[in-house]
Amino acid sequence: MVSFKSYCFQVSIFGVLLFITPSNASSKIINDICDKTRFPSICMELLESTPGAAAADLKGLGKITLDLAHSSASKTLGQINSLIPKTTDPKLTEIYKSCSEQYENVIGNLKDAETDFNQGDYFSMNSQASAAMTEAGDCSDETAALAVDPSVKKGNLDFDHICSIILAISNNL
Repeated sequence: MVSFKSYCFQVSIFGVLLFITPSNASSKIINDICDKTRFPSICMELLESTPGAAAADLKGLGKITLDLAHSSASKTLGQINSLIPKTTDPKLTEIYKSCSEQYENVIGNLKDAETDFNQGDYFSMNSQASAAMTEAGDCSDETAALAVDPSVKKGNLDFDHICSIILAISNNL
């Protein structure tokens, strides 16, 4: 015969497990996705610090990372556009203008990726995210050997990391 105390203890343990399991499941999703990126530790750091990510399922993480990518690209584009009129070096001005055009394309690719995501077309989402990553990579390549504002290099790198997460997610949806 089970005592009342034993029964209460078992019910309490079961209740605690119910609350812990979703978090562990979400944590497992984040671990699984980040393991499939080029920089797993950066992925973990980013997703663990992003509100809502810890409780999100795979589709939720897809939406969150698309939003992060759009925010990152918009910020980088704004930084680049603010540097164009301040730059006195004509070569650097042309590079910034080129990067600005590339980031305009990035934002277009991300809008298309979000549309594809919302329609459940994860293959096309992946293709659009990859195209956005290539555009930002072109800016990164153009600025690599030049004395550009560090915010541009950081923006390119941050965007690359976020897109790597989007690619991992889209490959698993």
